[in-house]
Amino acid sequence: MSSGNTIAVIGDIHGCYNTLADLYDHIKHVNEIYSVGDLIDRGKYSKEVVEFCIEKSIRPVKGNHEDMMIRVLNRPDNFLGFKFEAAENYYLNGGQETQRSYTGLDSFDGFIKFKQELKSLGHFDYLKNLPMKYEIHKVIISHAGIIDGGNDVTILWNRKRPAHLEQFQIFGHTPHKKVVYRKNYYSNIDTGCVYKNKLTAAIIDSATGKINETFQIGCRSIDVY
Repeated sequence: MSSGNTIAVIGDIHGCYNTLADLYDHIKHVNEIYSVGDLIDRGKYSKEVVEFCIEKSIRPVKGNHEDMMIRVLNRPDNFLGFKFEAAENYYLNGGQETQRSYTGLDSFDGFIKFKQELKSLGHFDYLKNLPMKYEIHKVIISHAGIIDGGNDVTILWNRKRPAHLEQFQIFGHTPHKKVVYRKNYYSNIDTGCVYKNKLTAAIIDSATGKINETFQIGCRSIDVY
């Protein structure tokens, strides 16, 4: 990768490993590659996505799905220690597919093995310690748009119009058919890959906060159920 101020930011991946690998091969001449989070859940290959991001030094922020998983699994190591409602909610939001990618198991009884596998691979601590945001010169990267008076909850879950900041905001979380771009303001690059649409990368000049280009790879059918 070249030196300079050019960075790439990848939208919500959600276990779409093969699509991510294809997109990565098209990213050229950037200094760093970032991700808006939600590496996991819903798609088939969450484990492989996390491994790929580590191997390729992609720098994700924490998404609401990483946060949900950590909160559900970070409980005493017996099934009765889990709050069933939280576990059920996580399963319904794609956690079952993530557990399957790590253990091959679909049931709640597999939670302990799921956590053990995440721990042994170093993925639990990796995902737990992802930052909430990156600030690179004139660009700020987060999972959801940053709002005035926001906190660690809104930066993961907000779906309202983001605040006007001195930096250009780039985020995901709310899927759209196409990239949403408001010059000198913000861009939402979640283009719903796991919903059989596309995975997007934005190439940005971090010194100016300008998007130089965006490009997409259509979801690979192998990645989704």
